[in-house]
Amino acid sequence: MSNPASSLGAYVALDGPDGCGKSSQASKLVAWLQAEGAEVVHVREPGSTPVGEALRDLLLSTDTGDLQPITEVLLFSAARAELMQRVIEPARRCGKVVVAERCYLSTAVYQVLASATDEPSQMDLRWFEDLTRRVQGACLPDAIFVLDVPAEVTMQRRGNRVDDRIEARGEVYHRRVRDGYLLAAEREPRAQVFDASRSFEVVQEELRAVMMQLTAPPASEGTRRE
Repeated sequence: MSNPASSLGAYVALDGPDGCGKSSQASKLVAWLQAEGAEVVHVREPGSTPVGEALRDLLLSTDTGDLQPITEVLLFSAARAELMQRVIEPARRCGKVVVAERCYLSTAVYQVLASATDEPSQMDLRWFEDLTRRVQGACLPDAIFVLDVPAEVTMQRRGNRVDDRIEARGEVYHRRVRDGYLLAAEREPRAQVFDASRSFEVVQEELRAVMMQLTAPPASEGTRRE
């Protein structure tokens, strides 16, 4: 399965608040794509490179303590730059399908929108979008699947479990994260929002349907209707 618009392999990202189910959905989607005969590269942000994994440990460890939002933006972006150059771009050039857990949309939400002490200025968003263009270059996802779940649902799913320093932030912050995703999805033409409060199977089927559209071969000239 490759991107019919070019010789590049398709690149999709699953994103959303902590507890939305993106890792489970991504793993299931990867298994299905492989069963369909696709060569798939499954990555996570931050991570999936030596530098990315080291930065992931730093960013998510509860021992790290507080960081300024701009510091987090730059560290997440550094991990992303490594991932783009070393893994995603080479995989796509080989015609492989890339399925990523998170992308730049996460940083826009967690570090810019949800971390702002008041209404984020357009300058904040424009600055981050300019940085993202420099980091991503021409390597942009064909689609970003935003798994939308109300904050109270994600908090129920996590229960008392706190896996990292960002998950440990309070209820108000995580409500702003959910709102931030909906706002970011409106601004991002590649984003598609899925109601992930429904059953896992229903959401998975919808994700597969979109993947089939992204990877379907183009109709030949002889089969096109005038």
